[in-house]
Amino acid sequence: MTATPAGSVNLLEELSGEAERLFNRHLEAPRLWFPHEQIDWGSGEDFKEKPWEATDYELSDGVRSAIYTNLLTEDNLPYYTESIMGHAPKDHPLNAWTRQWTMEENKHSMVMRDWVHISRCINPTLLEEGRVVQMSTGMVPQFTNLADLISYVSMQERATQIAHRNTASKLPKEDKQGRNVLALIAGDETKHYMFYRDLTKAAFDLDPSTMMEAVNRQVEHFAMPGVGIPNFTKHAVRIAKEGIYGVQQFLQDVVTPVLELWDVEHLEGLSAEAEKARIALFEMIDKLKAAVERTAQKAAAQAAAATA
Repeated sequence: MTATPAGSVNLLEELSGEAERLFNRHLEAPRLWFPHEQIDWGSGEDFKEKPWEATDYELSDGVRSAIYTNLLTEDNLPYYTESIMGHAPKDHPLNAWTRQWTMEENKHSMVMRDWVHISRCINPTLLEEGRVVQMSTGMVPQFTNLADLISYVSMQERATQIAHRNTASKLPKEDKQGRNVLALIAGDETKHYMFYRDLTKAAFDLDPSTMMEAVNRQVEHFAMPGVGIPNFTKHAVRIAKEGIYGVQQFLQDVVTPVLELWDVEHLEGLSAEAEKARIALFEMIDKLKAAVERTAQKAAAQAAAATA
């Protein structure tokens, strides 16, 4: 891949045709499902007559944290939409896509909350209090340019897919309803990831140097959306310990496959700054891998000592 001098390409203008093509591809393979059809409404109980208790649905703290943070993240959708749409004029295909994306994402909070309330897997009062805080602050990632935006959202959509998929795998096998709900959401996130992944690939073809610097920044500072959620750090630690989503999953399931698809390692003709960014990126990845390995070795040693 031959580079164009960094900054010489108007990515918004040049990506217009590809954004439209990818949007049309998305529409040609719709995933049609209705939130109200996924819920066994007759299995619900009145919270006034039977107040919520943790024993209503036995789950580990890590899985409860995953459900809680994933749902509140979906609730915060209006602010993500606002952040994305600010990077393109109203008539740009990227904004047409974003409106479709918003409509699809909105179903996720609807169906998750219905399932949560019917199954009683989360304290509804705690959930509502968290929603109020999350949506009152409206904290979302902000980006100064399109390159950083699409780099981040590509990885974020992939990470969200992984988080929902892994959460589903931790639910009791008898909760087919919950597993189905999270599988439907993960399936939508896969399609959203494909749009941004391929749009970013097209941007690399147009201006590899600008994109290389953007990807390095976004990997270095990547964080799952949700930092405005009450006690977010505590929940994130629990989720990672549960093996649902943490640094290991970020490296193994997000960074590695995405960078390979963008062929970042073999980019040619990068500017001096972009080459520095690529070197820094892979050095950072090596450090993260070493940290994950040390954590795994420590956990194995503790497990061995506990059984000795």
